[in-house]
Amino acid sequence: MLRGVGALGTGSALAGLAGAAIQATDEDAAGATPRQDDGPLLRDLPQVSSRAGRLDHTLAMATTSTVVGGRRLRLDTYNNGLPGEVLRIRPGDRVRILLRNQMVPTGLLPSCDERDKDRNHSDCLPRAQGLPDVDELRKETFATNIHVHGLQVSPGGRSDNMDIRVDPGNSFQYVYDVPKDQPAGLHWYHPHHHGSTTHQAWSGLSGPLIVEGDIDRVPEIAAMRERTVVVSSLRVDANGENPTDFMLPAGDDEGYDALPGVKAERLYPLNGQLRPVARIQPGETQRWRVLNAVPHREIWLRIEGHTLHWIGADGIPFDRTRPVPAIMLAPGNRAEFVVRGGKPGRYRIEAAAYHPGGSRADRPALRLGTLEVTGRQATGRIPDRLVAPRRMPDLPVARHRTITVARDNSGHHGPGPRFLINGRLFDMNRIDVEAEAGTVEEWRFVNEDGYQHPMHIHINPFQIVGAKGVPRGDTSWYTDPGIWWDTHRLPPHGELTVRTYFRPDAPGKTVFHCHVLPHEDHGTMANLLIRPPCRSCHGENG
Repeated sequence: MLRGVGALGTGSALAGLAGAAIQATDEDAAGATPRQDDGPLLRDLPQVSSRAGRLDHTLAMATTSTVVGGRRLRLDTYNNGLPGEVLRIRPGDRVRILLRNQMVPTGLLPSCDERDKDRNHSDCLPRAQGLPDVDELRKETFATNIHVHGLQVSPGGRSDNMDIRVDPGNSFQYVYDVPKDQPAGLHWYHPHHHGSTTHQAWSGLSGPLIVEGDIDRVPEIAAMRERTVVVSSLRVDANGENPTDFMLPAGDDEGYDALPGVKAERLYPLNGQLRPVARIQPGETQRWRVLNAVPHREIWLRIEGHTLHWIGADGIPFDRTRPVPAIMLAPGNRAEFVVRGGKPGRYRIEAAAYHPGGSRADRPALRLGTLEVTGRQATGRIPDRLVAPRRMPDLPVARHRTITVARDNSGHHGPGPRFLINGRLFDMNRIDVEAEAGTVEEWRFVNEDGYQHPMHIHINPFQIVGAKGVPRGDTSWYTDPGIWWDTHRLPPHGELTVRTYFRPDAPGKTVFHCHVLPHEDHGTMANLLIRPPCRSCHGENG
């Protein structure tokens, strides 16, 4: 079995923004010596923008050759890009995306011979109870679809429908009607076919989706240079391919087990580049939009020697700027912030060292890139006030629910642990929760595991209204109920209570799940059916 790079399940309850602190791994002063392993200048991703209220675009998912860090890799990409293009739209737009699945299997080993079943294989796929055979693995790993993560659109029909399946050689026409009150900010698109999300994410399949709106018209922000940055994780073998094997959710912080033990490594590029250099002038202000598209670990994002002036989370802008030394990004989280260039010099962009609490192992710092402060002195401004805050509708709480996340080490569901929601593995044909569109609900997520599980609710963002069990001294948890999220970590052996409003114009079947994708692919997901508004359907539910 292969022990991969550490993979914490991410978390986030909240302990207040003021006075947040992290432990630096070395000096915070300016002027580090240039590093020999710095990559190229950070590139801007290509962009496609809507016009006259429409965006018509084709996304070809194909197995292509690409170069990362001077090494040629063969990975699955959107339109030959790593990551995909930035799609820029506006509230009220109609978005049409034609998805074409042109992927071909790579890194796939043959099935082990039955006569050699007692051997310790590293060059073939074993036969074991609870695991698919090679043909089934090939079939499921390369089936796909699209989730427009953060858009508050219909979950049915040709829209954000998780039941859609597009096999290799096939295509599907998506149509999204973006609501006129969709918040302005960074969202993203990525595969979401149950069972294949981890493999496809480790090929780098993701792309930013930006909704333009009110915060873009704040004068100070409108005057800034904008950067959209995607943090990815690529899993590659000696041939530069993403191994197609059985990924098991090991359930610890050391990594994930795989059958067989294919030797592979993980790379962490920014915009498809290893350790790129982003330039800024002293005193210049830049607006950064950062997406954590890594499928298995949190990013405690820090820029050495610089304050991050936080202006929005998960695609929803704040009413005021919040200066912080670092921002925690669970898998799927997005952060928007302003950075002002400090003294001339070179500063690390990194996932800072992080202790997840309890008996879990420390996460060492992970260097992602470099901020180079150079050039003439500039006079960029950072706004204090931003936009009118998004309000929760003034409605009584229609339902209270308890959602329990737990680990099952019994082996009844196959090799390795499984992570369950309310004691069950995901079943596409079972409705787990029914809600009413146009109502407010409170969900109490109870984490019976020592692992931080980032929970994501599709379509409808939420606010944190209560938290228990936040690790002592961990300043990565933000309890401000004024911040809206669509993905948030559960404290280990703790609780998180969230309040959400089910849009009256987006009924249908959708899902909620852990956004550590190896967990999701192995059962940590549930179906949510949002019924059309009904005046006589209220009641309490424990």
